[in-house]
Amino acid sequence: MNEKLKDLSQYQIEALALKGLETEADNKRYSLFHISEDLLADLEDRKEEIKESSDPQGLVTEFVDSAISVYTYEQIMIFANNNELWERTDDFGAGDIQGMITGAIFSYLSETADAWLFYNIEEQEEA
Repeated sequence: MNEKLKDLSQYQIEALALKGLETEADNKRYSLFHISEDLLADLEDRKEEIKESSDPQGLVTEFVDSAISVYTYEQIMIFANNNELWERTDDFGAGDIQGMITGAIFSYLSETADAWLFYNIEEQEEA
């Protein structure tokens, strides 16, 4: 057993393990990579519905919107943990910092979803 753990009770060891799992879950929750992967999985799951939609772009935009947490704290943590968002310009004319953060996240996820839409739906229609 690790020297640092030998003097801890079973409860303390379990609490540390749980904290480690919570930290891992938080890192995943605030990672654009994982958020994008979840978004792409949702799009793949509903691919036929999107393909048959009269407005596939609008439907994809709804998926992007639903991928963004409604909680300000989580939006801030996503922004803070993903420096690729820091240089994004405000395309939505947000009047406050929260709107700018949400806009940056939305812009990033929209690019990911739009690329999926092009390569999975529109390109197949052209072929």
